[in-house]
Amino acid sequence: MVRRIFKWRAEGRSATYIVKQLNGEGIPGPSGGVWRVTALCGNRKRRNGILHNELYAGRIVFNRQRFIRDPLTRKRVSRPNPQSEWKVHEAPELRIVTR
Repeated sequence: MVRRIFKWRAEGRSATYIVKQLNGEGIPGPSGGVWRVTALCGNRKRRNGILHNELYAGRIVFNRQRFIRDPLTRKRVSRPNPQSEWKVHEAPELRIVTR
């Protein structure tokens, strides 16, 4: 499925088109429900979402974010770490798509 998504994107298909195709075929999304554009695109700055996930290109990235506790709500809040603090490990055996 990941290869199909990247193939469609490389052909110039929009994220909306890809989501409609996947939902039309009845393929469950990452959380088991319907596909949404955010599942594909995610957040470019945080590099999440299928199209920005470096694991598919054979790179494991650690320490991208840290979690702090909001003093008022006591909930965990994620904060991005600077890219200079990220730890990258090449894992070509996990590569699904080419760069």
